[in-house]
Amino acid sequence: MTSGTMTSRAMTSRVTGGGARPRRLLPLLLAAVLAAASGCGADTGGRLTWKVGVLQCSTDCGFLKMAEEKGFFERRGVEVEFVTLQSASQALPALASGEVDAVEQNAGAFFIASERGDLDASVIGSTMIGLPWAIYARKGITSLAQLQGKSIAISSPTVPAVIANVMLAEAGVSGASMQKLNGGGNADRYRAVVAGTTDSASSPADYVPRVRRDGVNLLALSTDVVPDYPRYSIIARNDRLAAHVNNPIGGLGLNCGVHDALELVRTLDEVASGRSGPDLLDRYERRRRTINIEFVQQQTVDNKQRLEEKDPQVRRAKLDRLAEISADDKAQRLFLRAVPPCWTPSSADERSTDPEGSLLCESPYPT
Repeated sequence: MTSGTMTSRAMTSRVTGGGARPRRLLPLLLAAVLAAASGCGADTGGRLTWKVGVLQCSTDCGFLKMAEEKGFFERRGVEVEFVTLQSASQALPALASGEVDAVEQNAGAFFIASERGDLDASVIGSTMIGLPWAIYARKGITSLAQLQGKSIAISSPTVPAVIANVMLAEAGVSGASMQKLNGGGNADRYRAVVAGTTDSASSPADYVPRVRRDGVNLLALSTDVVPDYPRYSIIARNDRLAAHVNNPIGGLGLNCGVHDALELVRTLDEVASGRSGPDLLDRYERRRRTINIEFVQQQTVDNKQRLEEKDPQVRRAKLDRLAEISADDKAQRLFLRAVPPCWTPSSADERSTDPEGSLLCESPYPT
């Protein structure tokens, strides 16, 4: 991917400002850019080093680690070096300083930094869609509506604050009416609720199994409110991307490695569980190459043209088209799946695992 459309003030205001269904438009805007980052060619050229800042490994780091351990990055001609960060608040500063070439971070903080002009970077991929987040509350508070005027532990204006504001707004609670407490890290915010030093907290869903034992109430899960919100995005410095005359092999190799790992997991699960035969492993190789060449690379070209569009009216028309898709549940679903517009399963085996394949020819990708 080349230029930073996702960093433009016009697009950021479109996402965070008023208008119909802004929270549903965000995943579409991200998807339009993420598709460009998945274009992996067969020609890897010289090996590149790509330094990626990540948080300490927990239950959701499997795809990144699997891609590293199983050599998916190496196959794409890129040496990925993971730099472990101690907290999410270090991610964007590390990126801005040049300590890393890219970070795995929630896109919400990136949009805020981009709008302020603090960071020249672009979203080039996503390692996980769906943000498992929750709002917890002390005893006596059993609904989001009861948080009006109460305190909530968040962190700096990043994921905890962004997600909390969306979830509260859905419940008709004004975030401005609440006392915002800087509660530190994820565990610290949850512990503050347990200790009773805050009325509520925005933290990951990791603590859901503990709420009954700790005497804490679970008020809402973000997966019920904003199910398509990308949990993690790969955000890269634009100068690092621009250092390559052609597509940034390092970033693309990183993203392709993650996608390959995810597809292989699904395939191995089908075979290991006995739901499909060993022939499905051949499909993994056959379908991956076909999709990358016939669809993903074409999407890369299409997105590059969108990014380089100079005519403001044409650019506006493309954004309006995304808004139209966000208003149509079926169109939005097909768009977010980011699958080939006319990918039709070629065998009975493939149709059994993708029975809706024929519907993909109706995919309304904007051009």
